[in-house]
Amino acid sequence: MNNEDRDTESTISPQMEDYLERIYTLQLEKKVVRVKDISALMQVRMPSVNNAIAMLKRQNLVTQEPYGHIEITAEGIELAEKIVNRHKVLTDFFISLGVSPDVAERDACAVEHIISEETFIKIQEQLR
Repeated sequence: MNNEDRDTESTISPQMEDYLERIYTLQLEKKVVRVKDISALMQVRMPSVNNAIAMLKRQNLVTQEPYGHIEITAEGIELAEKIVNRHKVLTDFFISLGVSPDVAERDACAVEHIISEETFIKIQEQLR
């Protein structure tokens, strides 16, 4: 799938979107986000988190001092908020169809990375 089929503002991989979404959520909850927090939340090893952080840093979505806490940049916050909103809207939509909350949450996480902007807008319109 090419980026024209997805939200063209998002140029990061689905996996990096997941990391950014989790970092954003953690930052809202804890204010200070560390590699070990992300590792525990996502149930991945710390070297995997470090690799993801390096990729997000190269795209100016997060900052991190060596061995320090991670902060989302203004650009990262903007993208993370779009990802979180897309996830919430899709979860709500699936629940409105009668899907159980657990399944709706899991499906929203999968679909949020592949849904076209056109389809997403129509889903938002249906929910209004």
